[in-house]
Amino acid sequence: MGKNLLGSPLLCLCFYSSGSCFAAAFERSGQTIQPFFERGNYAEISLAYIDPDVSGQVQHTEILQQFGITDFSTGNLSNEQVMLGAALKLQLNPQFKFAVIYDQPFAVDIDYHYRPKIYGESHEVESADIDFESHNLSSLLGYQFSPQWEVYGGLSYQSFAGSLKAQGQIYSVFDGYDAEFKQDESLGWLAGISYQIPEYYFRTSLTYRSAIKHEMTTTESIEVGVVTPNVMEVKTPQSVNFDFMTGLPYQNILYGTLRWVNWQNFVIQPPKFKAVIDYAATLYPEAKDIKLIQYNEDQWSAKIGLAHVWNKKWLSSIELLWDSGVNNAASTLNPSDGYQGIGLGSMYTYNTQFDIAAGLYYLRFKNSKTSSDSNPLANITGLSALNDNDAWIFGLKFTHHF
Repeated sequence: MGKNLLGSPLLCLCFYSSGSCFAAAFERSGQTIQPFFERGNYAEISLAYIDPDVSGQVQHTEILQQFGITDFSTGNLSNEQVMLGAALKLQLNPQFKFAVIYDQPFAVDIDYHYRPKIYGESHEVESADIDFESHNLSSLLGYQFSPQWEVYGGLSYQSFAGSLKAQGQIYSVFDGYDAEFKQDESLGWLAGISYQIPEYYFRTSLTYRSAIKHEMTTTESIEVGVVTPNVMEVKTPQSVNFDFMTGLPYQNILYGTLRWVNWQNFVIQPPKFKAVIDYAATLYPEAKDIKLIQYNEDQWSAKIGLAHVWNKKWLSSIELLWDSGVNNAASTLNPSDGYQGIGLGSMYTYNTQFDIAAGLYYLRFKNSKTSSDSNPLANITGLSALNDNDAWIFGLKFTHHF
């Protein structure tokens, strides 16, 4: 095919799992390990710019109308984002290789301020600022015990931190709630197996990542009548990635990814928030299962792509993308729930050592279900309706073989 596709930056066109920058729950990077499969010694730097348009309609519009308010739009709920990635892979000998991969796997950046005009002047009626971020450094050691089979494994060093602020009467007793979750670092592990048939440009891999437990020092603005710990336990989710690629006639390559993430077991429940919920449950038993952040279902995501090698310098691709979402009710934290998307990419080979790849993706978000629950504790950031939400993502990657 004119390129060593089993060891080329072909899959660098899937910058962050090709669109998972705005996937279900906290999902961002897709946690790919594709640099690990590059030929020889290899390094890369990548970035992705995300421009979302995500909005909805606030709850209790009938009450707001009594004050002469006719604008119920939340405005754009999410900020523009830039995400970075990097990797270094060393071929130690024909059987052993080592790689270090950096990514930002989980993040949320919600900036919601509802400021309608009341009697001609803008007033902030409610707001929610939600910001979580993570950084992950994975080290991998692989052993190729036959021309076709390879096993690999390693450790993930991960940091996780966040903050949350909520203001407005809709939040009931949590009006003015402010929580800070101090950064915590912890270790997890990953392991997998790969099978390839080089003469057919075929490779497939299956990778498991463990959950990672964080114990985060937590500061909350509310006061409760009981003694509570100041440490909150959070487990970022376990996941499985299945990747494949195969050569086709006429200089074409088919490739894809299927990913599962265990969001059902992910919970953020600060100690004082939990104490308030526990007390509320004595009056309203249905409140006992409320968590500050939780998800109803696991996430599944997939992509399928077709690349074409035009000549020794140029390669281009097209991808179709899908994300299941997590089946949560619409809220300022979860205004969209999964997506369908399309991506276009191109790679230019400057010489035998340097490549540059660029990609453009469009995501059309599926609307979350709306909730009519009248209990403010049951949906503290709820929305009554959703707009047609979408996002554009631009990615750029520089690669070097040495």
